[in-house]
Amino acid sequence: MKLTLGLWLGFVICSSGQASDINLSWQLHSPDGQLKQFYLTTNDDAMAASRREVALLEASLTNPLETLYAYISPRLYNSINVINQNSPETATKFRNLEQAFMLHDQSDESGLFWQAYQQYQDDAFYQMRMVPCIHPSNRKLPCVRPNYSQLFYDFKSDLKPLAHQFAGRDLQSTISLLQAWLNAIPTPPEQAEHFALPLQALQDNKADSDEKVLLMASLLAELAPQYSLSIIYPDISIGSVSPAWLAITADSGVSGDVVVINEQRHVLLTGSPLLAQQMALAKIPLISESLY
Repeated sequence: MKLTLGLWLGFVICSSGQASDINLSWQLHSPDGQLKQFYLTTNDDAMAASRREVALLEASLTNPLETLYAYISPRLYNSINVINQNSPETATKFRNLEQAFMLHDQSDESGLFWQAYQQYQDDAFYQMRMVPCIHPSNRKLPCVRPNYSQLFYDFKSDLKPLAHQFAGRDLQSTISLLQAWLNAIPTPPEQAEHFALPLQALQDNKADSDEKVLLMASLLAELAPQYSLSIIYPDISIGSVSPAWLAITADSGVSGDVVVINEQRHVLLTGSPLLAQQMALAKIPLISESLY
């Protein structure tokens, strides 16, 4: 099945400084043989914002510790200054962050420092749109993965105008059309340190497995919000996970290959079912992470 991507840029010059439109279009033959065309209009401001977010994601995936501490260090310095100012004269005064980290005792000052550290660490991961994980090779090595649920909620609205163009006569036909469109988008080699958000993936006309998960989830959630969608990936994945599959709950009635994780049945919507079977045969556990 061949998909033709037509991409054109229209520049609108006006005194109000309105952003220039970017029009994306796709043409393909649906599974039942009909010629289908899809359109999405965005603008250069939205695309530039998407690329800035992707750059932040790449920084978090490439250098997670540096990105984390760039966020929390100035806040922790402020915290130890406040703790020092408000603690009794007889209490230990923190000279620097190194001392605060080394001092892990039962004192009120140490307790306040570690409360601040935990709060700022949680805030930092939220800003990074990452979740911490355990490195499969060495527990002491840094390990993060994208917070796919957060990314889904933050960016699914970018594709809302496109979603309803895929509405079929029923859920199965809708999914089949989405799959035909998604499968024709070129799949580059998987990259653990890169994750393209939906708008950038569509403009670049390429998406690897977890990027395709977010693409299809953003569209399908608009058309069938009553069914839970999950991203499935091996528990040994670090960074931008691979391989990844989008799955819908089996009670949706959608036909397809089924995987069972923690006694829950999931129907695979993207990715290779054979690869999922190979993971099972190799006894590599799969994680199912709900997107919403």
